[in-house]
Amino acid sequence: MEFTRFELDNGLRVIHHQDPHSQTVILNILYNVGARDEEADKTGFAHLFEHLMFGGSVNIPQYDKVVEEAGGSNNAYTSNDITNYYISVPLENAETAFWLESDRMLQLDFSQESLDVQRGVVVEEFKQRCHNAPFGMLWHHVRGLAYKVHPYRWPTIGLVTEHIERARLEDVEAFYYRFYHPNNAILCVTGALSLEETTALSEKWFGSIDRKGERNANRYPDEPTQTDRRSLATEDLLPQDAVLMAFRTPAYAELDWPVAGLLADICGGSETSPLHVELVKEQGLFASAEAFHMKGLSEGLWMIYGILNDGRTHEEGEAALRGILDRCSTDIPSEERLVRCRNMATTRLLFEETNPMNRAQKLCYYENIGLLGHAGKEATLLDAVDISQLKRWAAENLRPEKSNVIYYSPRS
Repeated sequence: MEFTRFELDNGLRVIHHQDPHSQTVILNILYNVGARDEEADKTGFAHLFEHLMFGGSVNIPQYDKVVEEAGGSNNAYTSNDITNYYISVPLENAETAFWLESDRMLQLDFSQESLDVQRGVVVEEFKQRCHNAPFGMLWHHVRGLAYKVHPYRWPTIGLVTEHIERARLEDVEAFYYRFYHPNNAILCVTGALSLEETTALSEKWFGSIDRKGERNANRYPDEPTQTDRRSLATEDLLPQDAVLMAFRTPAYAELDWPVAGLLADICGGSETSPLHVELVKEQGLFASAEAFHMKGLSEGLWMIYGILNDGRTHEEGEAALRGILDRCSTDIPSEERLVRCRNMATTRLLFEETNPMNRAQKLCYYENIGLLGHAGKEATLLDAVDISQLKRWAAENLRPEKSNVIYYSPRS
């Protein structure tokens, strides 16, 4: 993936990735702030602020209206680690995108009305996603069990709605000025726009933003090493009982995510995996089961779960999942299955990178963690994984004393 990186005098990092075959231009802006940067009594602020960014800036009161008139589209997302905004416009309207994004970086139009509207939207989203959906409180339960010190202990949407309902105008303004400035942002421009045009437009629209601020140092309390099994029995909106196990994994920058991801695919990522064949088809213990890995910049989470069939107990489910995990360090990762899962993972990467939006987001993400040179080289990392690494990683990270186990029952 070829790109050019430069930095403006105000600290904004700009990455240019030319795609001469595209007739659209994409601007992706990553702000180095996520839910892990919130205070324990003010959770959900990063997500609330994502919504406020669409409430209008000083010079552009209706952001979405201007985007639509330019023939473009836009969206954003927040995670525990970052907040990411992206806009796509036709090539001839590229400057409109620079104008729009620079203006809301320059100065949002803070008003009590906008805060009240977006606060209501976020609270309603919390209720729909967490209180009225199957496994709605999953990330509250998992993160609250796995973390006791690190701010990963709450989900992106926040711990409770009261934190958002209590948000004051001065709170959100302080959040904006602390994190939403050029020195804490990364801009990636992809499409047919040349490097010369990108440089000129970046200087014109972003270079004059002189709001100063410190780049987020991303320093968080160290989470102690887990040395004992933790468990929780709870109810949620489910048709059947379920068992879930979660394990903390090393940070993304340590580059062992290919091992963790491949191991999840090998154990339970498809209908031909041991998890599905043995525990769903042959034994009929679970109605469905899966394993997957979630990457994180401070730490990741490796998850395995099963939805129990009627008449089967949580204890049976946990013992069966534990049996699969114990075999991960002995006989499960066969060479044939490794090759198959590695080919599937590589194919996913190749399809992802046909989308210029994905390439733009990936370049911003790698720049944010100081590994820009690794962007586009994930397939090489996957190719380097062997059976011995998989077994060693499983033996080290999927140990019983590092497990966080949840017994779910249907809410009455």
